[in-house]
This record gives sequence, C-alpha cells and structure tokens, in this order.
Amino acid sequence: MKTKDKILQCSLNLFNEEGEQNVTPVDIANEMEISPGNLYYHFKGKDPIIKQLFLDFEEEFRMVLNAPVEKPLELSDNWIYFYILYEEIADFRFFYRNLQAILERYPDIERRFRGLVSLKVKAMTSLIKRLSETGFISISDIELEQMAERFALQLTYWPTYQTLMDETASTPASIHKGVFGLISQLTPYVVEGSDTFLKLLTDFRDKMLKAAG
Repeated sequence: MKTKDKILQCSLNLFNEEGEQNVTPVDIANEMEISPGNLYYHFKGKDPIIKQLFLDFEEEFRMVLNAPVEKPLELSDNWIYFYILYEEIADFRFFYRNLQAILERYPDIERRFRGLVSLKVKAMTSLIKRLSETGFISISDIELEQMAERFALQLTYWPTYQTLMDETASTPASIHKGVFGLISQLTPYVVEGSDTFLKLLTDFRDKMLKAAG
C-alpha cells in the first residue's frame, strides 16, 4: 500500500474512532509514526484528506445505491442489500456523526452529499416498489413514497442516533439494530404472514446481537 493510501486509511480509522474534529494532522502523523512533513508532502493539511475520503465514499456508495435502480433485486437479496448499505455507512461513519459541521465547512461536499441523499430515496423507492410488484407487500403509492423517504432519513441519521442512544455499542451490534429497524417497518404491509415475518426478523436480530457481544 502506498504512503498516500496508508494516510487515508489511518485518517479514516482515527476520524471514525475519535471524531474528525478531534484529530489533527500531527495526530495522524504520530499514529503512522511518520513526520508531519512527510504527511504534508502527500496532503496539505486535513482538508484535502477529508475531501478525498468523501470522494472514495461517494464512489463506493453510489455503486451500492444504484444496484436496485439499475436492476431489480430478488426478494432474497434485500436482506443482504440492507446490510451492505449499513456497512458502507459504518465504514465512513465520521461523515454522518459530524454531518452538519462538515457540510458547512465544505460546500462542494454538501452539494455532492445532497445528491447521495436523493439517490438513497430513489434506491429505496425502487426496492420497495419491487417488493410490491412481486406481491410480498401491499402498499399504496403515497405510503411507498413516504416509506422511501423514511428509509433514506434513517440511513442518513442512523450513526448519530446510535451514538446518542448507546455510545458503547459495537459497530456490528449497531448495524444489526439498524437493519432490523429498517426492515421491520415493512411488517404491516406483508401480504401473508406478517407475524411470522416479524418473528423471523426478531429472532435473527437477537441471534446476531448475541454473536456480536
């Protein structure tokens, strides 16, 4: 791995664990055991690091979000897809935990992030619509629209909510709770066996939380 990539990975880890507002370029250099001058050679301060990390996140997340838009998911793939979404957000969670401050400091990131939120709504709309078309759920157009908005909202503010409610929870445990919270909202609309569906979700969540410690 090149030094530039190592700096990005180290910065991402520190930002996620400590909060990017609490991490300085010197902290990153010390963590990597390199001189601040060496770090400055690759990145002229913390701002270019944050911008590059966002570009990396945006590229990866757009590919994930576009999946159900470009090609409808099979019913069995939805569960996995939600986990992929949450894991992608968790990998870059420092953006979400300090979202307002970052968007105020970086207007270009604000514009691009707004595009990601719009794509979240589009992806959630495609996903829920597919569930309706296959007969798994029965939902009106207005309810579908509102549910897609709620899903996008939950995906955007989940890291902050989880930190506020349980700061000690591990990332895997937070992901399990997040996925459960999202999918369980489909329960009232399941055409057949909504009680069975919810029990299946709950049992799986409890099993995964136990495994996550």
